[in-house]
Amino acid sequence: MTADKGNASGAKPAAAEAMNDLRLGAARKRLAESNGQEDAIEGLREIVANFLGSEEMGLFRVDRRTATFQVFWSFGIDLEEYDLLRALGDAGLQRVMRGECHVEFERSGGLAKAQAFVPISVADQTIAVLAILRLLPQKVAFDKSDMELFKLLSDEAAKPLFGPTGQAARGIDGSGMRA
Repeated sequence: MTADKGNASGAKPAAAEAMNDLRLGAARKRLAESNGQEDAIEGLREIVANFLGSEEMGLFRVDRRTATFQVFWSFGIDLEEYDLLRALGDAGLQRVMRGECHVEFERSGGLAKAQAFVPISVADQTIAVLAILRLLPQKVAFDKSDMELFKLLSDEAAKPLFGPTGQAARGIDGSGMRA
């Protein structure tokens, strides 16, 4: 007798959907139960590392007065060499500022490179951008379930990170600590 690799009942898609629901629920719970800004940042790092497969990420605060991004927090990124505006490009910047995720995928030789830029929003206004760079070798691209997680982060990460109105994003130095 051979194993059934995709039966008509839809057991495989249902199991994948259930796993995705668990993953989204765990991410939502981790953010909601954060105890302060530093814990929320650690939670964000855990979500990106464990659920998205990246250990290179940064959170950049939007400064609308100067039309720039300021480093709020980063993990695994060489900030002296990284330029968020150059990485995003004009089209990506416009998408993120409209509150849409911007995902890029490039294959060069045998290597794949995927990166995502997730707007962190309050009341439909982008107040920060989460840059997720270079995936771990075992993950070569983002998939549909990752897009759902990006949406959750975009909609729900601002409150534990910056407070309900996003005001805590002001007056913070590049280390992510209050000045």
